[in-house]
Amino acid sequence: MTETVLEYSPDPVVATARLHAAASISDCAVVDMTGMIFVFRHRDVERLLHDTRLEGVGLTLFDLLGVPDGPLRDWYGGLMFTNEGAVHHRLRRLVSKAFTPRSVERLRGLAGRMADDRLARLAQFDGDLIAAFGGLPMQVMCALLGVPDSAVEDFIEWTDALSAVFGLMSPEQVAAASGAIDPLLAYVADVVKHRSHTPADDLISALVAAEDDGERLTRDETVAMAVNLLAGGHDTTASQIGCSLFTLLQQPDVMRLATADSTTIGSIVNETIRLEPSLPGAPRTVIEPVEIGGIERPVGSLVLLATATANRDPSVWSDPDVFVPTRFIEAGGPRLLTFGAGPHYCLGTALARMTLEETVRAVAPRQPVLQMDPSTIPWVSVLGRSPVTLPVLLEG
Repeated sequence: MTETVLEYSPDPVVATARLHAAASISDCAVVDMTGMIFVFRHRDVERLLHDTRLEGVGLTLFDLLGVPDGPLRDWYGGLMFTNEGAVHHRLRRLVSKAFTPRSVERLRGLAGRMADDRLARLAQFDGDLIAAFGGLPMQVMCALLGVPDSAVEDFIEWTDALSAVFGLMSPEQVAAASGAIDPLLAYVADVVKHRSHTPADDLISALVAAEDDGERLTRDETVAMAVNLLAGGHDTTASQIGCSLFTLLQQPDVMRLATADSTTIGSIVNETIRLEPSLPGAPRTVIEPVEIGGIERPVGSLVLLATATANRDPSVWSDPDVFVPTRFIEAGGPRLLTFGAGPHYCLGTALARMTLEETVRAVAPRQPVLQMDPSTIPWVSVLGRSPVTLPVLLEG
């Protein structure tokens, strides 16, 4: 059997076009440079997200990059994201006690005011929505954790360097991430120590207090978890803001609908994520032989469950390439797979969605008009992919 070969490209625009082109002719493909298997179909992606014969990539990428030890590997290796089985279950159970949708929802009003403030200062950002809203996810996360606003810029600098650890890093990225992990861990450790003695109404205090059947997170685990949220959530949400606004700027009728009927904003945000996700999929490692695309894949095979193509699969989505603002209000539709499924379903989903919704709620009434041809806008990819700039004029 001859498999479709997916030609690697570092250019996010080219890579996305090749991804969807390959999905239009095949159920899966193998990347020429890495040998990673990309799985395209919604039914297969959803099934494999739950399949216990696949696990997260753990420290595989660090091994491939020749990073055998050091504080960066130690931190990454202790995360819930990189662990499986009993270790993963314990960490997730304890973190879920503290990091709940309700704890996120309490911040909605504050997040909305932050978004409004950034839009009001758009001229300071040269009319660029990417520049204006790029720091919003970190600002919201710092408020959630209980970290002062004055630390936001430092946190952005550190987490920008750390975001690359979730993919294949260049030597320069390894060095930058290694230089960022120590000061970030030290800062958060000080906050955790303080909250251990003087709790407040924030996530770090809740993580310190979280208990299940007499178990608690250790102080090191609490610090690592807070840094995980920062490093994993900043770039992905900031990138998705860029992707979502890029999509909506080409849908002025949807902007008007979001302004007139705020109950549709959640569905509109989901539809932008479905059509233009910042992340292409979920990486996995085969731990027991498993059939994918009609071929038995051996232990150690790297797999990318391509949620980006699954969310446009014409076998499950009607008009998959059309923006339907009410698609996620209607009952009985397919599952949006961007945030994963199964044991590694993203715990930060509610926070990301809330931040995106408040961004759209702030921007839509001003009816921004894009000042560039969308096809000429450059894109960048670190952890998530995003347009580099979105210069606009505001009408409202």
